[in-house]
Amino acid sequence: MQYLKYEVRKNIVQQSLKEFKEMGYKSTSIRSIAKNSQTSVGNFYKYFHSKDDLYEKLIGPVYDRIMNYINQFNSVEINEKADEIFYELMEKIMEIFKGSSTEITILLNKSEGSKYENCKKTFVEFITRIVSEKMKYELSLKGMRLKDNFIIYLLAYNLVESISIILREKEDSEEVRKLILNIIDIFYSDIVGKLDCEGIE
Repeated sequence: MQYLKYEVRKNIVQQSLKEFKEMGYKSTSIRSIAKNSQTSVGNFYKYFHSKDDLYEKLIGPVYDRIMNYINQFNSVEINEKADEIFYELMEKIMEIFKGSSTEITILLNKSEGSKYENCKKTFVEFITRIVSEKMKYELSLKGMRLKDNFIIYLLAYNLVESISIILREKEDSEEVRKLILNIIDIFYSDIVGKLDCEGIE
């Protein structure tokens, strides 16, 4: 009996991930999940209280792991080691991707209508802060300062969107890692010379 219950729940989870990835949170229905899991809607509710509950159990742990890393880095003072911090975060995300590629793809691309629909904004704000603080530090050593960080925000926004596309289109973890590192290099190589700066009076 326990084996049957495990198999039913496993089928529901597998089908849910497939449908969330294809349809997104908003368009996925419990009825469709139950049907494609070869179970009834009534039986579905024996394992999950609602679509929100299902989504939370599948996507929540991945989001929490990413946010845990981000919160750790948020408390670190930005200095000449900022690059190490940034790349370390990317490596942590790659680790998550290796074990939860579908979940992180759903989180970044298919969360509209869920409590996680603003996760990209959170990631953009974090990257903008890290890079802005790094630039402020580097410029201060040259007696310069940023006039504003709008270009950095645009780069952060496009980086998060690019990562979302890479995760959506590619499944091989090594290829994903290489593509993300290449994008980071393209976006942020020699960024200081591209920023609007002024001398410190």
